[in-house]
Amino acid sequence: MALKHSSALPPETLRVFETMPQPYLILSPELYMLTASNAYLQLTGKTRAELAEHFLFDVFPKIPDWSHEEGGISFSLNTVLETHKPHQLPVMRFDIPSATDPLHVEERYWNTSHTPVLDAEGEICYIIHHTEDVTVQVIAERNLKASLEKETAAAARAENLSRQIEKLFDEIPAQIAIVTGPDLVYEFINPRYKTELFPNREVLGKPLLYALPEVAGEPIWDILQHVYKTGETMAGHEINIPLADEIGGPVKDHYFNYVYQAIRDEAGKITGVLSFKYEITELVLAKKRLEQNEQQLLALNRGLANANEEIQATNEEIQSANEELSATNEELFQAQRSMLRLNDELEERVELRSVELFNAQAEAAAERDRLKRFFMQVPTGICVLDGPDFIFELVNPSYQQLFPGRELLNKPLSEALPELEGTPIIDILKSVYYTGNTFEGKELLVPMARTKDGPIEDRYFSFIYQARYDADEVVDGILVFVFELTETILTRQKEKENEQRFRFLLNAMPQQVWTARPDGTLDYVNEVICDDFGQSMDQILGRRLQEFIHPDDQHISAQKWRAALQSGKEFMVEFRLKFHDGLYVWHLARALPLIENGHIRLWLGTNTNIEIQKNNEQKKDEFLSIASHELKTPLTSIKAFNQLMQRTTDGQKLSTFIQKSATHVLRLEKLISDLLDVSRLNAGKMEYNMEAFSFLDMLKDSIESVQQATTSHQIILEKAEDVTYTGDRFRLEQVVNNLLSNAIKYSPEADKVIVNCVIHPDNSLIVSVQDFGIGIEEKNLMRLFDRYYRVDNTAMRFEGLGLGLFISAEILKRHHGSFWIESKPGIGSTFFFRLLLDGAEKAEAIIRGDEFYQDSTLTLVYNKTHHRIDADWTGFQNLESVQQGCLRMLDMLQKNKVSKVLNSNIHVLGNWSEASDWGNNEWFPAMEKAGLRYFAWVYSPSVFSQLSAQKSIETLKGKISFSFFNDLEAAEEWIESK
Repeated sequence: MALKHSSALPPETLRVFETMPQPYLILSPELYMLTASNAYLQLTGKTRAELAEHFLFDVFPKIPDWSHEEGGISFSLNTVLETHKPHQLPVMRFDIPSATDPLHVEERYWNTSHTPVLDAEGEICYIIHHTEDVTVQVIAERNLKASLEKETAAAARAENLSRQIEKLFDEIPAQIAIVTGPDLVYEFINPRYKTELFPNREVLGKPLLYALPEVAGEPIWDILQHVYKTGETMAGHEINIPLADEIGGPVKDHYFNYVYQAIRDEAGKITGVLSFKYEITELVLAKKRLEQNEQQLLALNRGLANANEEIQATNEEIQSANEELSATNEELFQAQRSMLRLNDELEERVELRSVELFNAQAEAAAERDRLKRFFMQVPTGICVLDGPDFIFELVNPSYQQLFPGRELLNKPLSEALPELEGTPIIDILKSVYYTGNTFEGKELLVPMARTKDGPIEDRYFSFIYQARYDADEVVDGILVFVFELTETILTRQKEKENEQRFRFLLNAMPQQVWTARPDGTLDYVNEVICDDFGQSMDQILGRRLQEFIHPDDQHISAQKWRAALQSGKEFMVEFRLKFHDGLYVWHLARALPLIENGHIRLWLGTNTNIEIQKNNEQKKDEFLSIASHELKTPLTSIKAFNQLMQRTTDGQKLSTFIQKSATHVLRLEKLISDLLDVSRLNAGKMEYNMEAFSFLDMLKDSIESVQQATTSHQIILEKAEDVTYTGDRFRLEQVVNNLLSNAIKYSPEADKVIVNCVIHPDNSLIVSVQDFGIGIEEKNLMRLFDRYYRVDNTAMRFEGLGLGLFISAEILKRHHGSFWIESKPGIGSTFFFRLLLDGAEKAEAIIRGDEFYQDSTLTLVYNKTHHRIDADWTGFQNLESVQQGCLRMLDMLQKNKVSKVLNSNIHVLGNWSEASDWGNNEWFPAMEKAGLRYFAWVYSPSVFSQLSAQKSIETLKGKISFSFFNDLEAAEEWIESK
C-alpha cells in the first residue's frame, strides 16, 4: 500500500518515536499519521494499525473545539503549516472512551503542542504532535473554585442568619440586654429595653452599676453575679427592681419576670450574661390593690356586724324599759337615721370595691392575653406542657410549624409525639417536672418525624425546659422554648466535609499550598509545607512566609507583597525557601486574593519547586559560556595560522602552519560533533546500526587512532579477549575514544594509559580504561555522566564542553550496558563499562515456600531466629534485576510479618544507579506500608554502588530507620538492638 504523505520516516526513527515514554503523534505536512508512541496509543485507546497512514481527521473527527476559529487542533496545525513555527494550544477538553466501558466516554483535558521539523531548505518534513493529560489538575482547580464559592455562600447564609436574629431581638416584645465582663458592661440592648426602661439614659458601653447605680445592694445584682460566676441559668417571677427614670431621680418599684443566662465563647469560658425579661409592674400593683380592697371590705363587714349587735342590745333595752321609751325615742330615731346613712355608705363602698376588683381582674386578664399574644407571635417555638402526663396546653404557631399537620393541642406528649418514647427527652422532662431545675439543651440530636406518617429524621434542636409553678409554688407544668437547627447543623457538617475534602485535595497537590489573612499571617499550610520546613502546622500558623525566605530574596518579596496588598491583585515572585535540612530551594510563589464587599478576606497561594529549572538555567548559562570559549579558541587559532600562511613563503613553516591549523580544525569538528550528538539524543534521532563485529578489532582500532594523536602517553592493551559482539561499532568506538582521550587529558603528569577487556563469568564483557592522573572526588562521581558537567579543579582547567561522558553513557544505555568509575584523588581513575553478550542464560531460581529464594543475583532468607529477612545481593545489577529481587523481598516481608531487614551488598559489582529512583519513590514506601521499620544496609566495595544506595533513600520521609555499614558484623549488631 502506498504512503499517503509526502515525508516518510526511516523505520529506525519510527521505532524511536514509538518507544518514547511521552504521548507523541508524528504527522506528515498533509496531516497523515506516520506513527505514534506507545504512550499515545494507550492514552487514546487506539492501535497503531488504526492510525498509521490514515488522515488525522478521519480517525479523530473534528468537534467544535477542534475546528474553532481561534483555537483547536485544526487551527493549531494550520498555524504551524503557515508559519513553520511551533504552536502551543490552551488547555482544552476532549473526552475519550472509558477503559472499562467502551460505550461511555470519560471527561479529559489536554495540554497540546505542535512542533514542525524542517529540512535543510526550511520546508516542513513532518509535525510532532505532543499532548499531555492535565485532567487531574483542571478538575482540582475546578473543585477548588467550587469549594471557595460554597464557602462564600455559607458565609453569606451565616450573615443573613445574624441579621434575622438581630431583627428578632429588635421586634420581640420583651426587654433584652447583653452584658459582658466581670463589671457587666452593657454591650447590647434591644429597642424595648431602651424605650420602656431608660428613655432618658445612655447605658451602652457602661458598667451596670455605673449606668444603674440604684441597683447596688439589690438582689438583682447578686443574681447577675451568680450567673456570671457559675454559668447557672436563673429565672424568676415578679422580682422587684427599684429604678429611676434618670440618674439622681426618684426611685420607683418595677416588677419583672426574667431569665438570666450565661454567654460562653468557643472555649466554653463565660464572657457575659444574656438578660431576657418583661415588665409586669402594672399587674403586680393591680394584685396589690385588689388585696387592699379585699381587706377594707372585710373591715366594713366587721363594722356592720358590730352595728347589728348594738341595735339588738338597744331593742332589748327598749323592751325592758318602756318607761324610758318616750325619753329615748328621739335618740332611737337619730340612731336609725345614722344606721341608714351607714348602710348607704357601706353599699356605696361595696359597689366601689366591686368595680375596682372587676377592673383589676380585667387588667390581669388583659395582661394574660398580652402575654399569650406574645407567645403566639414570637418566632421561637413555645409550648406549655401541663401535668405529669405533659399534655400540650398551649402551642404557638412557631412550635406547630416544627410538626406540620400533627395534632398536638390537648394531647399527652406520648400520644402526640410517640417517637419520643424511650429517648432521653422524656427523662429530661421528668427531671425538670419533679426537681424544678431548668434544663438547657444545645444542638442535641433528636430523631423525629415532621408529619404524622412521615419518616424519622435526624433533627437538631436547642431548647430550654423550665418548670411552671401554681399558686402554692408547686410545679404543675413545663414551659418549653425550642429552636430547630437541623439545616444549620447539616450545613456545618457539609462545610466540614467540604473542608476535609478541600484539605485532602490541597495535601495531594505536589506544590506547597497556603492561605493567609489579609495582613499576610499564615492560617493554613498543607502537609508539603510541613514536610519541607520540618515543622508541624501549629508551629507554622500565625507566622509569615517571609521568615522562611532567603535573606537576599526578602526585599523583592516584601516589595511585591506590599504592592499586591495595596492593589488587591496577584502576588507572584521567585524566592528561595529554607528547608528542614538548612538548604535553600528555589520556588515560584503565586497568590490570589479572595475579595468580598471590596475587602480582601484571605490570600490563597502556592509555592512551586523550580530548583531543577533554576539549576538547568545555570547549567545552560555555564554551558553557553564554556561553548563560546571552546568554539572561539580553535577558530581564533585557525584564523591566526591562516594569516601566517598567507604571509610566509617558507615551505617548511607553511607545512607546520597547515598541520597545526588542521589539528584545530579536528578539535573544532569534535566539538561540533558532540553538540550534534546531544541534539540527536534529545530529539531521539540518534541512529544505531546494529551488526555483528569483532570487539577486539574495534578496540585496537580505537587505541591506534588515539595513540597517533598523542606523543605524551603510551596506551597499553594489557589484556583483551576476542569476541563477536552485536552492536553499533562506530558508536562504541566513539565511547572508547572518549574514555582514552579523557584519560590522557586528565593525567598530564603521567605517561601511560592501561586498557583491559575481559569476559566476566556471568557472560558479560567488561572494558576498563585506567589513568594515573588527578583523580576525582567521591562527591563528583555520580554527576560525571550528566550533560555539560565538568569537574572544577582549582589547580587547573581542562578544555571541553562536558558532553563526552554524557554521550557515552547514552550510547551504552542504548546497548543495555552499564558504566561506573573507581577513582582516588591524586592517584588516578579507572572507567569501566559492561556489555551483555548474546547467549547468556539465566539460572533457574530456587524457591522454598515463603522462607527462601535464590537466583543468580540475589539470595533471600527468612531468619526465624531473629525474625528478620537476610538479603545477599551478588554480581552486577540493573533496573530489571533490582526490581525483581526487591518485589520478592516485599512479598516475603508481608507473608512473614517482618519489620527488620539485613541487606548486604558486599558481593555487588558495578553500578545500578538507574534503579535508585524506583527504590526511593516506589519500593521503600511500599515496604513501609507492609510493616518495614528497620533496614541495615551493608555497603558494596564499589563506590558507585555505595552512591546508588545513598541515592535510594535520600528523599524518604517516614517511619523506616536506616543505617549504613562497611561490615556485616556491625550491621547485625545494630539490627538486633532494635
